[in-house]
Amino acid sequence: MPPFLARLLFGDKAAPRIRSRGANAIVGLPDRVLMAQAYIPAFAADGGRILAVGVRAYNLEDHAPLQAQGAELWTTDIDPRAARWGIAGRHRTGDACDLDTVFGDMTFDAVLCNGVLGHGVDAPDQQRRTLDGIAAILRPGGRLLLGWNTGRIDDPVAAGLTRAFRSEPYAGHPERVQFDTVDHVYDLMVRVGPTS
Repeated sequence: MPPFLARLLFGDKAAPRIRSRGANAIVGLPDRVLMAQAYIPAFAADGGRILAVGVRAYNLEDHAPLQAQGAELWTTDIDPRAARWGIAGRHRTGDACDLDTVFGDMTFDAVLCNGVLGHGVDAPDQQRRTLDGIAAILRPGGRLLLGWNTGRIDDPVAAGLTRAFRSEPYAGHPERVQFDTVDHVYDLMVRVGPTS
């Protein structure tokens, strides 16, 4: 049964049963476990309007916990077929490099951009455009979770691509979290001012 049909028939609680084997493997990685156990609950508790950039089957079980306390979750992906994993009625198809255009009519309290840089948004100029676009739609003081892989791109923070943000600990974890068994990195930041 296709995932979108299973969700329609059985709801979001069916997500673990309808994911592919590959998606199930991703959910079990230490970075995704930390996301599920610490970051998702913290963003949900903060509430407000949240944007998840990039959606796939393994993101399905993030939706309900993010919205459980009243947060308004929006999703986006460049692939029109990914809309089936987004939030019905609150999903926009568009390029992460153009978020300020795709969501130019909105402001967000938090943005989750996990696994996008280095997975399609590869060149430093693309990364800069994506991070500047996030800054343009994220309110001052709004939070950004930026997840990326050391094996795919150079450090975007060290490269100065996060100039509109300051690093800040979040959800009981330091501003940067790295893992021993995977090359994933989480950088937690707060929007501090306009892009230039």
